[in-house]
Amino acid sequence: MSQPVTADDVSARLEEYGTSAFLVTVGGDGSPKVVHVPVLWTAGSSGGSLDGTSSQPAAATFRCTPGGGTLRNLVQPGPVTLVFPPPEPGAYSMLIDGTGRVVEGVEDTAGVLEVSFGGGVLHRPVPADPGDLARC
Repeated sequence: MSQPVTADDVSARLEEYGTSAFLVTVGGDGSPKVVHVPVLWTAGSSGGSLDGTSSQPAAATFRCTPGGGTLRNLVQPGPVTLVFPPPEPGAYSMLIDGTGRVVEGVEDTAGVLEVSFGGGVLHRPVPADPGDLARC
């Protein structure tokens, strides 16, 4: 059974899972692209900006620096998934869905991708021997 992960849970979960994830994007032709990236988490805040000019809370986001192919997939903001492998055999994987957008750089060179937190789950571990239970 899967367990929900909220934005409030992410900081603690990263202590378990580390700050390295597989980033999944989809190209314009529908083909998936998976890359391994280090991520930086910034928790959202409940207040506005420090200078008082904004009443909007800061969004909870991940930032990473993938290569040009991934950035090209997100010339327009789009859905992404971060997959954190289980920290040990038999443990849950952590899946985070969000919207990715390029915030620095250009699509053909190194740039910074920001992934807004949309939701997450701890996904059940796979059986050691799937036998008759092999299902997705």
